[in-house]
Amino acid sequence: MSKNCKENSNICCDVKNCVYHTTDCKCTADSIKVSNKNACSCAETSCATFKLNESAVGSI
Repeated sequence: MSKNCKENSNICCDVKNCVYHTTDCKCTADSIKVSNKNACSCAETSCATFKLNESAVGSI
């Protein structure tokens, strides 16, 4: 996580291998984009802001 990122306490995130994920399951992205404009349920959506945190991949 970058030192300049601020936690958005209103956005919970369970994706531990994202660069914006904090250890207390919050998101530090300045903004988020949720994709799939044709979604009919939350399972059909995804966070288009996701960026892989290479250093977290091996620790999951």
